[in-house]
Amino acid sequence: MRRLLTFFPIIFLVFAVVALSPLWGQVKNLSVDPEVTAKIRALDRGFFKGFDVYSAGTDENPTALLFDIKDNYQIADRLWGKPLTEEEVVYAIHRLDDQYVNRHYDIPFEPRALTIVNVKGEVLGYVYTGMIYVLMDRKKDGRITVYLPTPQQYDRGGEGQLAPAVD
Repeated sequence: MRRLLTFFPIIFLVFAVVALSPLWGQVKNLSVDPEVTAKIRALDRGFFKGFDVYSAGTDENPTALLFDIKDNYQIADRLWGKPLTEEEVVYAIHRLDDQYVNRHYDIPFEPRALTIVNVKGEVLGYVYTGMIYVLMDRKKDGRITVYLPTPQQYDRGGEGQLAPAVD
């Protein structure tokens, strides 16, 4: 019995290592990709050419940019609209960065590239945003639909109007 109690933790650890080993090398969905973030901030136009880029929000106040890898499958929901031109992408990146610096917009994180990964572990694109969350539908067959971000933390302003939350 004592021998069994000695070997049980060892067997458990070996089983845990074997069971988790396939996950070690995989990219996690919505994980921050520092290399892609650096390319976007550097306005790497060569990098942009490999993507259809969509913007959420308005021209002056974008909330997120969706970088959809150019292939035969579109991850953007129809409400994202048309892909941006290269100049519009550059302008939107500047506006996202400006909004983070200006605390009036209450953007919680510095804009960063979040990796969009399907259930098969394939990278399908990136979302460049400072928001807390991204809404998406991940199907078992590997399809993904990324939806427009919703406005974040708002407090009720005077007379029932919505006002941005202030720290």
